[in-house]
Amino acid sequence: MTKEKKIDLIYNIFSPAAPIENLDLFIGRVEQIQKVKDAIEERGQHIVMFGGRGVGKTSVANILDDIFPSILISKITCNRNDNYRSIWEKAVKKIKFTSTNKKIGFNSNEEKIFSELELPNKEHIDGNDIQDILSEIQNYVLIIIDEFDSITSEDTKTRMADTIKVLSDNCTNVTILIIGISDDVSNLLGEHPSLERCIKQIYVPLMSEQEIKDLASNSFGILELKVEENVLQKLADYSSGFPHYAHLLCKYASKEAVENDEVIITSEHLDFAVNESIKNSDHSIKEAYKMAVSSYSDRNQFEDVIFASILAEREDRSFSPDDVLEKFVQLTKKETKKESLYYNLGMLCKPERGIILQKIGTSKNRKYKFTNPLMKAYVKLQLHKKEEEN
Repeated sequence: MTKEKKIDLIYNIFSPAAPIENLDLFIGRVEQIQKVKDAIEERGQHIVMFGGRGVGKTSVANILDDIFPSILISKITCNRNDNYRSIWEKAVKKIKFTSTNKKIGFNSNEEKIFSELELPNKEHIDGNDIQDILSEIQNYVLIIIDEFDSITSEDTKTRMADTIKVLSDNCTNVTILIIGISDDVSNLLGEHPSLERCIKQIYVPLMSEQEIKDLASNSFGILELKVEENVLQKLADYSSGFPHYAHLLCKYASKEAVENDEVIITSEHLDFAVNESIKNSDHSIKEAYKMAVSSYSDRNQFEDVIFASILAEREDRSFSPDDVLEKFVQLTKKETKKESLYYNLGMLCKPERGIILQKIGTSKNRKYKFTNPLMKAYVKLQLHKKEEEN
C-alpha cells in the first residue's frame, strides 16, 4: 500500500470529530447492539439508549442501517427548539416506502407505488395520529430520535411517552429508539410507570480497555501497521474509555509513522500523538484546564493537584483528599500541608478555576470527582507531556 493511500485511509478510519458511520470500522458495543436486536424482534418493544457524553451512542445508532438492511430506518437529531410536532415532522419525512397496486384485468401486473408520509394538517396531534400514519406501512420500521436530552419541555416528553405506549399496543411493527445523555431513563422521558413494560433500557458505558485496544489494533492493521504493546496499553489508558480520544491518539500516531515510512507505532509516535491531541481537544476542555492551572505565582500547585487527582481516582470515579495528598507527594516528591491541598481542591470546584472538580458526599466524608469525565483523558495527556518534558 502506498504512503498516499495510507494517509487517505487514516482520515477515513479515524473519526474523532464525528460519530462512526461505517460498520467495517466499528469496534465493540456487542452487548448494546444485541439488546437493540432483541428489542426490535420483540413485538411492541421500544428502546431508550442512554449514557454519558462522548461514549459513542450515536455511532451505535449510525451503523444500524447496515446491521438491519431489511428494516425501514428513520434517524433524526433533536435540537432545543424542537417540540412534539417538529420531531415527528422530521421523522416521518425520512420514511419512504413502496406499496403495490393490482391493475384491473386478467393479465395486468402489479404496480409499485412510492409513498411518503406526512402529518395531518391540524393544530394538535397526538399518539393516535402517529399510529394512524405509521399503520400505512407493512414493513418493520425503526425510528431513531437522537439527542433527546436537548428537549426540555415536559409536555413534549409526556406526549412522546404516551405515543410510545400507543404504538406498543397498536402498531407492533414499529420500534422507537430514543437516545440521549442521561444517567437514567426518567431524566429523558420523565416518570411514566406504564412504560416499564414496553421500554428496553440500554445503558452505554465508557468503552472497556480491551475495546479501545481492539479499536487501535484493528485500525492499525488496516493501515498495515503494528503497535508496541506498551504503547497500545498507554493508548487505552489515556483514552479513558472515550472513543473520541482513542481516535485522536490513533490518528496522529499512525499519521506520524506513515509519514516517516515506519511500520511500527512506537513511543515516539505516541509522544507526537499526545501533543497533537492536546492541540485538537475540545475548546471548552482546553479553556477550563487553562483557567484551572493559570497563576502568576511560581508556587501554584493547581496543575499538580489535578494530576494527583487523576492518579488517586477510584473505580467509582471519586477520590478523597487523603488519596490526592498521597499521590501528590509521590508525584512531586514534595511534602505539603493538608490545609493547602484542601484549599486547592476547593478552588478547583469554583468558576474562576473552571469548575474542574465537584464535591460529593458529606463534609465528614468529603470526596471529589471530575465535573466533565472527558477532562480526565485531557489531564492524562497533559501529565504524559509534562513527564516527557522533565
